[in-house]
Amino acid sequence: MRDKFATKNKIVNGMFELLKTTPFDEINVKDICAQADVSRMTYYRNFHNKKDIIIYRFDSSFTTFIQRLASSQSHNLTDIATIFFELVKEDQDMMEMIMKNDLSMILLERLKYYISDLIDENVLETREESSKMLVSLIAGGLTEIIITWTEDGMKEPIQSLVIFVSKYMHFKIN
Repeated sequence: MRDKFATKNKIVNGMFELLKTTPFDEINVKDICAQADVSRMTYYRNFHNKKDIIIYRFDSSFTTFIQRLASSQSHNLTDIATIFFELVKEDQDMMEMIMKNDLSMILLERLKYYISDLIDENVLETREESSKMLVSLIAGGLTEIIITWTEDGMKEPIQSLVIFVSKYMHFKIN
């Protein structure tokens, strides 16, 4: 299992290394395999396509988010938003590559999935009854905040983003 995790990470790291110099649309499986030093068979055992690599990377970040949230003393909106934006800031290089390659729709898709999960698990509580439309609104808002923040070089302090989210997003504040 450890080897599979290491292999997946080699492929992900290879892909993101390529993204530093090559547009996403121009990267092919052969390039990724060469960069990661894996065979095509190994690549296809782990991922179906390039988008799956991006999703895997987002999912790894979300796992880190959940781990940090679990070790946090409280789970109020301020703490949740702070942990979220700190993690995004730590992955600034990745976010810049995502924006540069116009892959923000993948971010939006994953945020909808994560937010639905957090609401279903009662980690986040919304002011209104949860619905697909509300989840889409929240995920869309967060995606646009991340896009704007990334395009501005993430200069805006995290605390300002947390205040903005607390004020305008439809979450209950504990």
